[in-house]
Amino acid sequence: MNIKIFRKNKTGFIFGVLLLSVFIYFVPISSAGIINVPSIINVTYPEKEDEVIPNSGVLDIPLSITAELSGPWAKIVERVSLLGNAILQIELKIVDKPTWCEASISNPLAQIRVGGTEPYSSTLTVTVTESAPAFQQATVRISATIKLQRGLIFNIAEETAEFDISFIIGYWCVVGYFLPNGDSIEIKSIDSADFQIELENLGNGPTYVKIDLIDDPKEGWSVNIASSVQLDSNRGNNKKSVHLRINPPKKSDNKIRKTFGVKFSPSYLGRPNLKGSEEIIYFTVESIGNLKNEEESDNNFLIILGVVLFIIILILIILKRRKRGLTK
Repeated sequence: MNIKIFRKNKTGFIFGVLLLSVFIYFVPISSAGIINVPSIINVTYPEKEDEVIPNSGVLDIPLSITAELSGPWAKIVERVSLLGNAILQIELKIVDKPTWCEASISNPLAQIRVGGTEPYSSTLTVTVTESAPAFQQATVRISATIKLQRGLIFNIAEETAEFDISFIIGYWCVVGYFLPNGDSIEIKSIDSADFQIELENLGNGPTYVKIDLIDDPKEGWSVNIASSVQLDSNRGNNKKSVHLRINPPKKSDNKIRKTFGVKFSPSYLGRPNLKGSEEIIYFTVESIGNLKNEEESDNNFLIILGVVLFIIILILIILKRRKRGLTK
């Protein structure tokens, strides 16, 4: 009886050794534990309607990180292994982003208990420059890496997963105004004042600029300017010029000084509710009188000049005659 039991135990022991040998042959081996247990990482974030505006704000995207062991040994590790109470160390990193985007992760080292159900919370913060195209979807890619943890028999294997975090870029409306010829001029009443105004789209989307005169011209003044202009957002093709032409009254005999205000109202092309800051530029024109006054002034000058020349010639003649009389 005892011999039979010994033989059965011996057979079972030999079979167990063979089975363990085969198992060790096929299962990955580390320097400490025998079995590497893989993990599944997941990073989720809420769909946000908020847009990130270039150069003027940040967008905070909440991240929820979860991790769990997977494979046939997961439950054993969670329940009976010394790693059952281990903390999974998960490192979060920025892997890729657009060149016009800056991104950072708060609390980048996540800690999740093995078998736990509570997710780890972090935040992805992004900012963008004016080179980011308006109303386009942008993506920041992050990686999540579970650090290797070794046990006597089981190891929690190192795992890395990557996730794309998407967001929408908002519209940043900025227009620059440049006056190559200045904002004031002096002209004759028969001439026309021509002010050149260069507009440059410094924002990140196609922009429509509405142009209005603040006051209607009065007292014989004539003012003309384009009612609007469209600016592209592509660098190198984002500038346009308009001309403000002003004609003074034709019958004015006096010097007149007049100031005109022009209002520029930018908005996103096709979406007038998305407005930028209005700009008012004032232009001054001084008319120095009409041609009749100038002609009269010229005639008076010629008359005076003629009288002076006549007097000089008369004096020279008189002096010359006196000189001859003294000689005789």
